[in-house]
Amino acid sequence: MKVIKNMVTSIEQKIIQELTDKGERITYTATSNLFYEGQVPVVAYLILSGNVHLMKSKKIKSTIGPGSLIGVKELMKNEAVEFSAMIMPETEVCFLSRSDIFEIIDENSELSEHISQLLTA
Repeated sequence: MKVIKNMVTSIEQKIIQELTDKGERITYTATSNLFYEGQVPVVAYLILSGNVHLMKSKKIKSTIGPGSLIGVKELMKNEAVEFSAMIMPETEVCFLSRSDIFEIIDENSELSEHISQLLTA
């Protein structure tokens, strides 16, 4: 599904470390909704471990895991997400605010280029 492909991106390990240094890490012990279809995100989500189901109309369309970054484009453009995300038990997520992302972009030209490509996709 194109919508999901455009919203999720894989991140290299060295960039994951930079991102986790800036954001807040949380491990979920039970199944929970991360966000809902139509919601405008207030943070981007980096999956550190475990799995997240991406759903459209209450049907699982994809499952993503460690190294996946969700919602950057929607956060930076203040747009609604086009699917829901259900987090599975024992999944660790790093929450990245808009200011965290700007700070990382200023410090890392490789990530800056990657995020620029996401925003123009």
